[in-house]
This record gives sequence, C-alpha cells and structure tokens, in this order.
Amino acid sequence: MNEKKNNNGRIGLSTTDWLVEAILERIHKGEWTPGMMIPSERTLIAEFDVSRLALREALSRLRALGVLEIRHGKGSTVRPVDAAVLGRLFPLMVSMQGEQTFQHVFEVRVGLELRTAALAAERRTDEDLRRLQELIEEFRANLGNPAKSVAADLEFHVQVARSTGNPLFTLLLQSISGFVYFVQQLACGNRPGTREAALAAHEEIAAAIRDGHADRARAAMESHLYTSAERILGSGVLSTSEAAVPAAP
Repeated sequence: MNEKKNNNGRIGLSTTDWLVEAILERIHKGEWTPGMMIPSERTLIAEFDVSRLALREALSRLRALGVLEIRHGKGSTVRPVDAAVLGRLFPLMVSMQGEQTFQHVFEVRVGLELRTAALAAERRTDEDLRRLQELIEEFRANLGNPAKSVAADLEFHVQVARSTGNPLFTLLLQSISGFVYFVQQLACGNRPGTREAALAAHEEIAAAIRDGHADRARAAMESHLYTSAERILGSGVLSTSEAAVPAAP
C-alpha cells in the first residue's frame, strides 16, 4: 500500500488515510466550515500532490461517515456534525484506538449521565417533565416487548440529557446509543424482571428531577447505571475481555 509523508514528517499512513486525516484537520481548525464547498478535485490533487483515485477514495470515505456531502457535478460540501455523524464516527474512533468494550462505553455514560441528571433537576421545564413521564409510560406499556422497551429506556436517558438545555449532552449520548441498544437487547432478552427494575429506576430518577433535587437525581442515576451494568455482565452476553466495570466512586 502506498505511503505518504505529511508536513509534520509522519509516515506510515496510506495516501487515502493521510488525506482523510488532512481533510478532517482542516474542518477541525475551521478552515472548512459546515455548508462550505471544499476546493475542486483538480485543486486538491495539485495541493496535496496525490492521485485522483486516492482523493476520490478519501472523499468517498468521508461521505460515508457523513462528514461531506458530495453532489456529482456540483462538488463537495462540509456537513454539520450531528448525532448521526457522531454515531458513525464514534465506533470508528474506538475501533482505531483499541477494542470496543462495554467498559469504555460504560465509563462515558457514567461521566455524562450523572451530570445530566443533576443539571436536569435544576433546569427542567414542565414540557421536559411531561416527556419524561410519557417515556416512563411507554416503557411500562412495552415491558413484554424487548425491542420497544429498550428503545423507550434509551430515549428516557436522552430526554434527561435534553432537559439540561445543553444540546452537546444530547448529541454525545445519542452518539453511543446504538452500541448501548445492541448490548441491552442481548442482555435483557425475554427477561421482564430486568426491565421492571429499570422502569422503577426511571421513576425514581424522574421524581428527583421533578422535585428539583440534583443530588438525589445524580445518586438515582448512578445506582441505575451500575445496577444495569452488573445485570448485563451477569447475563454472560459479553466476552471475558469486555466483562469489567469500574467500581462505583
């Protein structure tokens, strides 16, 4: 595979990989902003000193990730980063850095969701409370349906994040939802008892948020996440290399 040396002197990447990194770096630095049309293929080929094939492979990869929108005959534009884009990038980044384990995702969830629960208790609106209660009822109505109950479960957590009023919490939580949904479906299967326990936890979290009690909301969320993790690990659906969850602080 062809290797290319970039301006920082690093080697070892294929030309296509190097181009992907170079383009992402320009977007990260704000040189190419969302909605902006990037330079033409001819310009990029000359600037990066690469083949047309390598450039098109890089652009195609970035299109698949949702970073670029490519319209034949009209050029390529930078797409805004949303949950769908992060949902594609997140698994890729984890897989590039190391094994995608339950522990990694669990640590991220704990860091995010203890904070979202506390902030939601301080900032929630009447509409937020109404939506949380709707999702609890949706969860209750679908206890016998694993797919729908897990979906309602995850949407409850996303709604807690929305209730903070900080869209970045929602974006980050949505980006890992696909992995969490997959693992929870495997672990819960046809075990209504586990879903009933999760429902009770949701009711406790929602009550603390409704009462505006940040510490209680944080504690309820922490208990819920660790109990859920222990249940998933106990189900045996994860490999031994994934079966490790850090102790609760």
